[in-house]
Amino acid sequence: MLHRPKRKASSLLYEWNAARNARLNNNVVNGDGEHSQSTRVIKWSKPNRGRMKCNIDASFPNNENRIGIGICIRDDEGAFVIARTKCLTPKCDVHIGEPLGLLTALQWVHELQLGSIEFELDSKKVVDSYGANRHDSTEFGAIINDCKTLFNHFYENSSVEFVRRQANGSAHELAKAATLSASFHILVTPPHCIEHILINDML
Repeated sequence: MLHRPKRKASSLLYEWNAARNARLNNNVVNGDGEHSQSTRVIKWSKPNRGRMKCNIDASFPNNENRIGIGICIRDDEGAFVIARTKCLTPKCDVHIGEPLGLLTALQWVHELQLGSIEFELDSKKVVDSYGANRHDSTEFGAIINDCKTLFNHFYENSSVEFVRRQANGSAHELAKAATLSASFHILVTPPHCIEHILINDML
């Protein structure tokens, strides 16, 4: 009789440890400190049928007075369509460079006349601010407002969405490559720096 409480406590401790270990095995902590299912693979996804997808990113290299913008467009089968890199000087803060990337993409894609398109970028601040209905008199707010104006005038059945960095690899690599050149480049064939990403995204 004297040993029953001890055995019960040991059993409860064992069950608690087992449950805790199961939770730890099923969850991982991502770079933002959030828990996500380990079985969930974050990767690029094809746009809806009849639409194209435009991934956008900006790069801010250390010790260089410039930023790079990378834009990659793919069709509803996941095939590469066209890409663009652009280098801007002087270097600006991240919270300014990221919306400039979206603005650059909106201006360029309008010129291409590609129809309905899904814009994706991995800056949650930009996407949240773009979707918010509030006045912002800062430089950041002015760029976001320019983005909204362009979108409302020239885009139908299109969207601006947030995506994790893992699903924005092609634009990320193009943005880094953009800082290596003083001019912009339009790429009609996949550059070497993103070939492996395009292949992996289709697997």
